[in-house]
Formats: sequence, C-alpha cells, structure tokens
Amino acid sequence: MRKDTETYRLTMRNRPGEFVKLTKRLTDAGVNVEGLRIANLGDTASIQFSTARGRDLPASLRKARLG
Repeated sequence: MRKDTETYRLTMRNRPGEFVKLTKRLTDAGVNVEGLRIANLGDTASIQFSTARGRDLPASLRKARLG
C-alpha cells in the first residue's frame, strides 16, 4: 500500500442498494477508491477501502449515515 493513502472501514446492512449508496457518496465527493475489500457477515457487510490522503471522508460518510 502506498504511504499517501488512508484506509477506511465501515459496516453496512447487507441489503440490495446499500453499496450503491456508498459508491454514490464517494463519487459525489470526487473520491478515487484505490483498494477495496468486502466481507459478507450475514445481515451486515464489512467494507474496507483505501484512497488518497487529505479528504475529510469520515464526516462525509457519517453525514450520509454510512459510517
């Protein structure tokens, strides 16, 4: 992993359309996802992604009720 990236982890409901909400929010923020890992945990999904440093994603994801 590059040193100029940050990794974010969140847990979401494992339902149709939930991942689309996340990717739409990231797209709207101009985020380029450089790495992605998704694990199915039954009713929930664990998502880990990395992107370039310098973005205030945690606040943006909380606002969208995704993190």
